[in-house]
Amino acid sequence: MKEKMWAICFAFVINFVFGTMTGEAAETKQDRHVGLHDRLLPIEDVRVIDNNTKVPLTDIAKYLYLPLSEEGGAMHIRKRGIDISYEYKTKRTTKDGVEQKGAPITEVDGKLYITVTYIAKELGFKIEYFPKWKTLRIYRDDYPHMSHTDYEKQIQSWLNQKPAAKANVYLTFDDGPNQYTTLNTATLEKYNVQGTFFFLGKHMKNNEKIVKATAAGAHYIGTHSMTHDKTKVYKSTKSFMAEMNEGSHLIKKMTGHQAKLIRVPYGSKPHVTLAMRTELIKHGYKMWDWDVDSNDWKYTDKQTDVIVKNVQTGVEKAYKSGDRDIIILMHDRSQSAKALPAIIEWLQGQGYVIKKYEPDHHVVQNFHKDVQL
Repeated sequence: MKEKMWAICFAFVINFVFGTMTGEAAETKQDRHVGLHDRLLPIEDVRVIDNNTKVPLTDIAKYLYLPLSEEGGAMHIRKRGIDISYEYKTKRTTKDGVEQKGAPITEVDGKLYITVTYIAKELGFKIEYFPKWKTLRIYRDDYPHMSHTDYEKQIQSWLNQKPAAKANVYLTFDDGPNQYTTLNTATLEKYNVQGTFFFLGKHMKNNEKIVKATAAGAHYIGTHSMTHDKTKVYKSTKSFMAEMNEGSHLIKKMTGHQAKLIRVPYGSKPHVTLAMRTELIKHGYKMWDWDVDSNDWKYTDKQTDVIVKNVQTGVEKAYKSGDRDIIILMHDRSQSAKALPAIIEWLQGQGYVIKKYEPDHHVVQNFHKDVQL
């Protein structure tokens, strides 16, 4: 009886502290934290939805080694002999075919969030909550870990050392998919960040595995045309839209995700005409150019320090001008892949937050300054 009452009280405390209205959670989501064993996970998008602490499924999957697969209109998590799935059409969460109470997986603006306590329980984890630091710790007794007292001291140290965010930075990569896409995504994963990739259709046709792997890594994929041939792409409005539509359809076919963000070859100005922009808007596309050009394509593997310097100079200039959503142009090339770790470390060390493109939080950045794109 005492154990039952303790469980009820514990659940009440967790829901009370983490359970605020969804609107409030949107404002304070970065004040909440999730830890695993002796770490504080770098998941910033921690939300309270229906009185439950939830995090993006793709984020927590990386740390709990959850294999995710989309099949038959559902997202599946298969681990330790169980199958937890979310059906997109019915919005139901099931475990081995049995519907789960409380909607442990929720879809918000096309993104799946999972209740932390739910997945932790299903995988055999225990939970400790530190109210002062708004931190939920997941741990297992069969895995070596520090005491809760020592862990709380670590939380204080981690949060005090965390630099204040200066601005959002978007690392974007053109001209893939290719072998360097794989290197770049591996580096991004190492630093727990995501990127935005603009793929060429002619390369996607021969590298479908890389396209799918990039999508599975929770990166955003947009189209960069089919051919990158200036004479073909910009021959007419019809040819321009055909290049963009075919590339977008390929991404949808290979990944199951919509690809409504484009980057046109050589930048939008002066190549993209008013008629082309009108057609893009009509078909629901958004268009990104860039704030900072790394000029990585100009240099060799032995000149990566120049690429890094170009990014540093460009980002600081953009920040000083008041830009708080800075888009960096890079490419899936050897020299870029070699420069990327130093670029990420510098950005994070300076307090910049690295993000991927988010359709529901679109940033306008095109050389025409067209707010509809």
